[in-house]
Amino acid sequence: MHRTPLAWLNLTHNGRRLALALAGVGFAVLLMCMELSFREALYESTVAVIRRLNADLFITSTAKYTIIVRETFSLRRLVQARALDAVEGTYPLYIETKRSNLKNRENGEALPIRVLAFNPDEPVFNMPEVERHLQELRLPDRALFDRQSKPEYGRVETGDSIELAGARLQVIGLFTLGTDFANDGNLITSDLTFRELFPGRPGDDPLSAVDIGLVRLKPGRDPHAAKQELLALLPKDVTVYTRDEYIAKELEFWKTSTPIGYIFWLGALMGFIVGFVICYQILYTDVSDHLPEFATLKAMGYSNGYFVWVVLQESVMLSLMGFVPGVALSEALCWLVAWMTNLNVGVHAATASASLLMSVAMCMFAGWAAVRRVMKLDPAELF
Repeated sequence: MHRTPLAWLNLTHNGRRLALALAGVGFAVLLMCMELSFREALYESTVAVIRRLNADLFITSTAKYTIIVRETFSLRRLVQARALDAVEGTYPLYIETKRSNLKNRENGEALPIRVLAFNPDEPVFNMPEVERHLQELRLPDRALFDRQSKPEYGRVETGDSIELAGARLQVIGLFTLGTDFANDGNLITSDLTFRELFPGRPGDDPLSAVDIGLVRLKPGRDPHAAKQELLALLPKDVTVYTRDEYIAKELEFWKTSTPIGYIFWLGALMGFIVGFVICYQILYTDVSDHLPEFATLKAMGYSNGYFVWVVLQESVMLSLMGFVPGVALSEALCWLVAWMTNLNVGVHAATASASLLMSVAMCMFAGWAAVRRVMKLDPAELF
């Protein structure tokens, strides 16, 4: 004979209570999912530039603990690195954020923007939108504008003339990179235009101070072995990373050395606590309303394990039913945030999976707390 689906019937017999329970769980899922999505957007946006650089190894100053810090090293280090047999080429990347104010053509307000510069004759960026304009970038006073820059810079299109750091530049095209929590927009220029824009950089020549050095290896060469050889070859004022190591280092800085990562985790934890309280109240009320029935079953010989199993089934079903509307609303809100901020915010598979696990754990903990009253129940006392 088929067993009576007691857990399902207990959960669905009161439609109003079920709707309130699903709303509560969905709200908790929304909080957790949004916080985790913001956290992932923060991490991904900070390494977006690194992912688009065409390099096997990266050379930075030993004092540069994150990409947003301005710590440069001498261009001579890249020349020295070319002496290694495994190296096919080395290329400098220049970054300016402090004196690179872009003037809004509509209201005249000047706002800082990140400027990335390189030699157009060198394969620095792995971005088709940049590669299409290499010939034009060789001309002086030319720039590419990030279409995902924040709207505070005004509307910038191909062919527009813009004012950057007091100089006039012509926009020859657009590219897509996106903002992060430190930079609201991006421009790409040639190294020669960069030299004219920012003559006050360290050294006699503005191009002698490199922000990030890119190393391309010959086909088939091991990046880890080449890294060790470069570390032995170069002076101690620079360090070398593989691509994965450089990305991991940048992520580790934001996770452990800034409060931002902890804040988002705390927000997700608050969502977990809110959901736990809501689930506990719903399940505790349901258990209290059915105490006579539970007492009768207990008097008939049903064990405490059976009641725990029933309530945990209710918990899991509640978490799964509440997860669907919660994650759907999260995706809609993430799309809205991405549209407003140009951050790459979205509910990715890993984020949704983590939210689902937290939702199930939250409801099961609440169910375990609620069922303890049944476990202590004495049928003789009730009747």
